[in-house]
Amino acid sequence: MYKAMIVDDEPAIREGLTSIIDWRDCGFHIVDTAGNGREALDKFKEHRPELVIVDIRMPGMSGLEVIRSIREMNGEPFHFLILSGYADFDYARQAMGFGVDGFLLKPVDEEEMTTELKRVRRSIESEKEDGKWGNPPAHESDWIEILLFPVQEDRANRGALEHSEPLHGGTEQAEHYGQHPAPPSLDWGSYQVVLLDLRIPDWDRQARQSAAKLRLTEMCGEQGRGIVFEAGIYTGLLLPSTVDTEENAVRLLASWRQALKPWATKIYVAAGDPVERLHDISSSFEQALRLLERTFLFRAERVMLTSDLHDLETSDEEMCETTDKASDPMRYAEKLYYALDMSNREAAIRVLKEMEVQFPQVYRSEAEIKAAFAQTFTLALNKYAAGQEQSRMVLEEHSRLITDVYAYSTLGELVDRSKEHVLQWIGQTDPGGKETIMKQLIDFIHSHYDENLRLELLADMFNYNSGYLGKLFKSHTGEAFNAYLDKVRIERARELLAQGIRVHQVAGRVGYANADYFHGKFKKYAGMSPSSYRSRVQKNRGTDGS
Repeated sequence: MYKAMIVDDEPAIREGLTSIIDWRDCGFHIVDTAGNGREALDKFKEHRPELVIVDIRMPGMSGLEVIRSIREMNGEPFHFLILSGYADFDYARQAMGFGVDGFLLKPVDEEEMTTELKRVRRSIESEKEDGKWGNPPAHESDWIEILLFPVQEDRANRGALEHSEPLHGGTEQAEHYGQHPAPPSLDWGSYQVVLLDLRIPDWDRQARQSAAKLRLTEMCGEQGRGIVFEAGIYTGLLLPSTVDTEENAVRLLASWRQALKPWATKIYVAAGDPVERLHDISSSFEQALRLLERTFLFRAERVMLTSDLHDLETSDEEMCETTDKASDPMRYAEKLYYALDMSNREAAIRVLKEMEVQFPQVYRSEAEIKAAFAQTFTLALNKYAAGQEQSRMVLEEHSRLITDVYAYSTLGELVDRSKEHVLQWIGQTDPGGKETIMKQLIDFIHSHYDENLRLELLADMFNYNSGYLGKLFKSHTGEAFNAYLDKVRIERARELLAQGIRVHQVAGRVGYANADYFHGKFKKYAGMSPSSYRSRVQKNRGTDGS
């Protein structure tokens, strides 16, 4: 009997396949099931089943990513069957290039799946007879992977290693290789692990990945030394001490990006510290991994170095301790909305830069930071669209500002691309001098008198000190900001009261949350209470009509 595992994010599929198929008759027994890609990799390491039945489309890590990671981690010829919906049929066919054994459309036909399972069983039996299973590693890259096994296993057991999994081999193999000296070709004066995160499209991943690794191998050959190895979803390089200065880090990243440009859409690279003994490369590997885990917060266009770890890990600690309410997305959404509504490009840029600085100090992960940006953009866009005649068109035109947030690989890219979108939205209009600013401010008050307007927030829009802007406003209008706002609100209140609307309703519609406060303001400017004013207007209209 051979081991099989089912990977699908739908519990009904996992339970259904487990129960409806006569697995014993097909030559298999189900050792476990998994609800997502990461869980699948963990359980695969534990059980090492000969067959994995995996859903092609799952949240987070796709089925193709699971297959690729297992292929790269292990030397044995493991087998895969893919489950896919009709909409993913073409996508699933492309997976045949990953060396999968077949694909089955959902809902799965019991007879069809039984036939596929028996076919896979015969393949496994033939491979076992030919000795293709259980062969120990023999190449230099395999030897390096064995050295790295302990640190990867330790991190996986702690739940800290999200992007890399233990490579093939085990404790027995690690001990065996530890008893022998390094191969002569690895007898260098120093060693340094460099990890490359190659972002490659899913549709042609295996071919592109292989081509990229081949090019890296050629580059190592051209330079005389260097070994390419697998590190989970990353590609590893073992080099002599090469990346030791920021100048080298800039040059090497540019070189690798240029060389791998035909296959990888984006490349991020991290280097651990050099070590003198080959058996110590695990520490260099660990440092490189820690760096790559923080790629999202790294802005410099170079290889990440261990000198960057202090700043990045200090930011991690600050995330855990900071609870600054000033980083609330609602606050930034309000500021961004004001900037958009006043077509103030400088103000919009300042808001985005503030978000770039503040959000990482509060939110603990890339996902949370992106969610905060998406929430800010959603609130600002909805508020802006609500004031437009073609609100639906506005939402459709600018919805990418929100959805694209999750596509960016780094915080710097997220902010830069969002800035481009916002500036295109606003146009290249310059808010101009003080006269133009005062006109914009007055127009804004007349359009938004019913909101909680504050001079401090508006001052941010024009990059002015609030006290100085208040003086400019009074010089231009002859009245203080709050007094001018009250007059605009009371004039609008007169119109609403004349229509017979109740006093407490009028108060809310002109921006006063407290009806008693509105009563006092109205009496101050109109010389009578709101209810008296409404009665007088209605009485006069009755007299005029008699």
